[in-house]
Amino acid sequence: MSIQPQLISLLDRAVLKIEFIDCKGSAVDFPEVDGLKIQYQGQSSETRIVNMRSSSKVIHSYLITPSKTGDFPIGPVIAQYKGGEKELTGRLRVIKKADDQEAQELSELMFSEISSNREAPHVHEPFGLELKVHIRDGIQIDGNFSIRGGMPETGMDGELQWNIAGRERKEIKGSIFNVYTLVTTAKTLTAGTFAFQPEVQLNVVIPRQQRRSWGFDDPFFGDMFGRQETRPVVLDCNKLDIGVRPVPTVGRPESFTGGVGVFDFDVQVGPTEVKAGEPITIRMRIAGEGNLSQITPPTIADSHDFKLYDARTVESKNPNEIRFEQVVIPKSGSVTNIPPVSFSYFNTKTTDFRTLKQGPFPVSVQAVAQQAAQVIASMPSTIQQETKILGRDIVYLKPLPKKWNGSNETAWHASTLFKVLLALPALLLLAVAGTTARRNTLQNNVALARRQKAPKAARKHVQLAEQALRKQDGAAFHEAMWNALADYFGHRLNLPPGDVTLQAVLARVPDEKDAIASLFSTIEQRRYGIQPETDPQDEMKALLNRLSTTLKKCERMKI
Repeated sequence: MSIQPQLISLLDRAVLKIEFIDCKGSAVDFPEVDGLKIQYQGQSSETRIVNMRSSSKVIHSYLITPSKTGDFPIGPVIAQYKGGEKELTGRLRVIKKADDQEAQELSELMFSEISSNREAPHVHEPFGLELKVHIRDGIQIDGNFSIRGGMPETGMDGELQWNIAGRERKEIKGSIFNVYTLVTTAKTLTAGTFAFQPEVQLNVVIPRQQRRSWGFDDPFFGDMFGRQETRPVVLDCNKLDIGVRPVPTVGRPESFTGGVGVFDFDVQVGPTEVKAGEPITIRMRIAGEGNLSQITPPTIADSHDFKLYDARTVESKNPNEIRFEQVVIPKSGSVTNIPPVSFSYFNTKTTDFRTLKQGPFPVSVQAVAQQAAQVIASMPSTIQQETKILGRDIVYLKPLPKKWNGSNETAWHASTLFKVLLALPALLLLAVAGTTARRNTLQNNVALARRQKAPKAARKHVQLAEQALRKQDGAAFHEAMWNALADYFGHRLNLPPGDVTLQAVLARVPDEKDAIASLFSTIEQRRYGIQPETDPQDEMKALLNRLSTTLKKCERMKI
């Protein structure tokens, strides 16, 4: 057994080898040594021929990584091989760096500290964690940090995402340290005590030199050939206990839907002018800092004047807000306003409950008279056609000539093919000029370009609707129908995607307003889960025909 080198510094490493010469043997398990980490690296073999005589070796290699200074005995261990066994011992000495008179352990050169900006946050309340990584000046690292463990295994809301927030230099006990700050935001799903003691792993870059005979060298500086290696190191860290408090039940209002943090609340209602039985959409927006993903939709007081449907969550690109939509349908023309909407949450800054109220919202509802359906039959008209003979065609026959002259073959310059080829360059030139002019026109006139895309955009979604109809997938069918309306009128009227509403379309389209309003209303009701009174499959077929007919009529309009 050999150890090379036998004298290293605290940030260096040594290689231990067990060699079986002209025999075979297995790797040896070493007992734990306080201050050293011995890791098996693998097996290799060598064969040499000297003076026509061969010699072989089986080599088992180990890597020794120190965590503190001292004189460490390694072994004894028993190596067994075919024919016998042998007791092996070794010794490794780990010393301080030549110009470092203080560091006796690795934790004095590198360590980490964790802290929080909140001592006792509430459940679902975000709180910040700050991890400071201290590296003694002169030690080179590759700049990559990884958190291997030491975090609560249960009760956390998702995994923590650490980011490097800054770097600074500090003096600590007479030594200069480079301090890296890593930050993250944590939330818990339950109350209780949560322990944080992250295991930070980094890679130390150590220049390699040609070893002197006495084995000591400076592992930090100098290496005329530029050879380097990296050593992974796990840093010591303090333990941080965070006591998370539950949301109090005393004083909790009925409109509390689980919000914990600091929020704003906004509500919009539209359309405000409808007929009885037509849907009105209530759009709610909650923004701020807190547990947005755990908030349920605010409720609206039930009333016999309205038919209420369940609220749904609407996707938002802003991570600091959540949006809900709820459909209400007024039952009669006596409705004059939508009831107010309240949102209550627990304010983590003032540690009390707050209620935000919006509304009531005035609306105009037109009563619809009960009318019996009428069937109008049209009488077929008889169209009489008269045929009048004006005369007879007269064909004059030319008498046979006495002598035929010339040939029946047409001259090449008088052939149709020659005439077509003669006109082809001019036709190509006209086609290129027309294509170029059209492209320039579409580039300069965005509205015209979008208008020409409208039929194709709608046709794509109509095909998806037809596929959903064959699969009897009502949700996909009505979603495709809505996209067909939105894409067609968005391109035809040159409207942004979010501005395609019934009011915007009716203000620009002169005809077919009733058909368009009926399509918008029916599709929106089905998307919100309002079931038809007739067979859904029959209604979807009729709705698809109405959409196709209405869009064809709109395409012929001059808008």
